[in-house]
Amino acid sequence: MNLGELINSRGIVRLETKDKTEALEHLIEMLARRKEVTSKDRLRRAIKDREKILSTGIGSGIAVPHAKIPQAKAFCAVVGVSTEGIPYASLDGKPVHVIVMIAAPIDQHDQYLRILKVITRNLKDEEVRKRIVNSKDLKSIHAVFNEFEY
Repeated sequence: MNLGELINSRGIVRLETKDKTEALEHLIEMLARRKEVTSKDRLRRAIKDREKILSTGIGSGIAVPHAKIPQAKAFCAVVGVSTEGIPYASLDGKPVHVIVMIAAPIDQHDQYLRILKVITRNLKDEEVRKRIVNSKDLKSIHAVFNEFEY
């Protein structure tokens, strides 16, 4: 399988905000509309609780907010891309350009870790990030995620 399969055709957005909270809220709204997620409130709480533990801004312009919740019936993800970058309290102190938000079932820990690893490994590649951030359209961004096998 590839990561593009976790992101439906409406699962990618260009983020215009410079505010981390607004960006996360927008992505939560998108992810909560997916049929795999049955509770927006529970998703929001889990994402915010996770962010309080440690920023999901992992460096290199990437953030991967994620939550395992009983209200996620299957893995799903949405992607937000910011050309300008969003101040995010990332581990390296740099703005975030690509946010991949994931909702996952609580009982699939191994696959959860595998998906997180594939996302971080691929997005840490500067050329891959440039292809995403500089893509002319959302379809091109989705094509990049279709290349990520897990």
